[in-house]
Amino acid sequence: MRTLEHRRHSRRDPVSIHLSDQGRALAHAVGATLPHFDRVVTSPKPRAIETAEALGCRSAATLDGLGQMPDEVGVSLDVLRLRSFAEYVAVIRRSEEMAAYAAGQAELWRTELERVPEGGTLLLVSHGGVIEFGAASALPREVPSWGPPLGYLEGVRLRWDGQRWVSGEVVRVLG
Repeated sequence: MRTLEHRRHSRRDPVSIHLSDQGRALAHAVGATLPHFDRVVTSPKPRAIETAEALGCRSAATLDGLGQMPDEVGVSLDVLRLRSFAEYVAVIRRSEEMAAYAAGQAELWRTELERVPEGGTLLLVSHGGVIEFGAASALPREVPSWGPPLGYLEGVRLRWDGQRWVSGEVVRVLG
């Protein structure tokens, strides 16, 4: 069994592409509570890379696929304003384009997870929406009960048995 922990980046400065001082402090605090990860991969966006560093994790790679939704998806999260994991599942059930995007995310995660040893853990750091769609594709029956979308540094923890995603949970940041 391998475990994936996928976290949203920390707070960024509203006028910059970089983390704010509060975002760095939050990531340091959360990082102190995290286990060891066998591999760390981030989106190429500065806020994701800086979050991994502030968590105390050295990134092994960046993946473009973690940093954006492709243009052909044709949907903006700002327009959708999805308010729950259940709404992400509903969107991928209604839209072939979003279902393909979400399935691609889950496959990207699985591919990266295969790079860690059996029993190992992978940390991905990316963005809101990216994580919710991937989780909705990986565990569509489980995810709807997970409540609202992810806040800063919140994420999901999924388990892969070598054949399929078998379980998961949302990871919230309190405070």
